[in-house]
Amino acid sequence: MTTQGASVMMQAFGKHFDRLQSAILEREYDVCTTAICSCGQEPALFRCEECFSGPPSCKLCILNSHHHLPFHHVQRWDNTHFTRTSLGSLGLVIFLGHDMKHCHNAPHDSKGRPFVMVHTNGIHNINIDFCRCTSATDDSDPFQLTSAGLFPATVDKPETVFTFAMLKDFHAHTLASKKSAYDHFSALKKLTNNAFPDRAPVRISSDIL
Repeated sequence: MTTQGASVMMQAFGKHFDRLQSAILEREYDVCTTAICSCGQEPALFRCEECFSGPPSCKLCILNSHHHLPFHHVQRWDNTHFTRTSLGSLGLVIFLGHDMKHCHNAPHDSKGRPFVMVHTNGIHNINIDFCRCTSATDDSDPFQLTSAGLFPATVDKPETVFTFAMLKDFHAHTLASKKSAYDHFSALKKLTNNAFPDRAPVRISSDIL
């Protein structure tokens, strides 16, 4: 078997650049957008960036389909283009202790409290509602988070958490490339907002000082 140099590979791709570019640009629009969602209730204005070939859907359906996928990035159609939004801003809440279901001991209208959540694909603002069962004590928040795979930045009223997947990813990158925590976090901010990474949600408070 013979190997091919980079120039040979580029020549092979070069003759298809126009079609490849068109295929990429076609992804910026979906013919199903603005049509009625498959549920038959509202226009399908939302789509997920990370679900493979997932069709556009309405707000309620995108939330229902991401019940156990809270860290996916989603987009909203704004008449001329898709704009990134977030599941948290659409109303998704992470409920702890009951398989993502509202704790029956918590107030019915409880929506939890806001958290900054750092995952492998970026930084997210999502509310977390804790279990209120009798076994959950006043100081159990950090342990409920850890049991859910969310490592708290502090054990004293945490407001920032890191997913176990993100911590494993950072560890692998550190071993492979000696990447610093600063560089890794900078990359996560770009994954969150590549155009304006400094606008990524970062809580500057006692839990990260």
